[in-house]
Amino acid sequence: MSQIQWYPGHIAKTERELKPLLKWIDVVVEVLDARLPEASCNPRLRRAYSHMPVLVLLNKSDLADSNHTKAWKVHFEKTLAAQNPDSVIKSHLFDAKTAQHKAQVIKLLKLLAEPKMAQVVAKGLKRRPVRVLVVGMPNVGKSTVINCFIGQKKAKTGHKAGVTRQPQWVRIHPDIELLDTPGVIPPRLDSEEMGELLACVASVGEAAYDEEQVASFLIGRIEEIYPGHLHTHYHLDADTPLSIEAIALARRFILKGEQPDTIRTSRIILSDFRQGRWGRLSLETV
Repeated sequence: MSQIQWYPGHIAKTERELKPLLKWIDVVVEVLDARLPEASCNPRLRRAYSHMPVLVLLNKSDLADSNHTKAWKVHFEKTLAAQNPDSVIKSHLFDAKTAQHKAQVIKLLKLLAEPKMAQVVAKGLKRRPVRVLVVGMPNVGKSTVINCFIGQKKAKTGHKAGVTRQPQWVRIHPDIELLDTPGVIPPRLDSEEMGELLACVASVGEAAYDEEQVASFLIGRIEEIYPGHLHTHYHLDADTPLSIEAIALARRFILKGEQPDTIRTSRIILSDFRQGRWGRLSLETV
């Protein structure tokens, strides 16, 4: 994984263009995947806006283990506040497929922007809409979050990385404007494990990883955090070692010569997790 070139030109260009935009921004919304909040954070970008009010949205919380997600919410508010004492940090659990959190997030954005708005009014200027920058890695659901707020599909969305290619302003409320940006991944990751975690949730382009390698990593990770869960889901005997081959045989994905079809099974494993067919599971714990 670490040897694969996965820092596309449009992402490098976006990172360069984002920093000058920050002087026009009042609040940053950092969208993370609730199933892996740490791996889906871009520390390079976080350092760039460490002096600004930040709302961390733990998106796709409907797919994540609620107990772990709540723990991550507390963790982010405490640790980020300690790291950035001059900034205001809030976090919120979010499911972009519903609109039930919309009013709460709008309220938080206004609250975070109020000091900046007060400065604008104090200068004798007319109160303007709050300018919000939305950032996050590919496929964490930034555009889906925006569409949730505006109630229509103005921002492009998709189930794979790299759908949004250009920054775009979107009015989501009479008092709030959002700048949607392409997903930005770091040019280098801290570890091969981080790359595999991102591949598990399709935050990395399909050409950048081996499906069997990632599927094997995924089932091992789930077994570590939720022992026996996949044995139950795939109807494996408790004493059967968990593997792609074992799942292939249980699902009767067989090639000629009675060999397990590991390629097909790997795709099914990744799809089952990404679509939430295994239930609400997290890949990272605090």
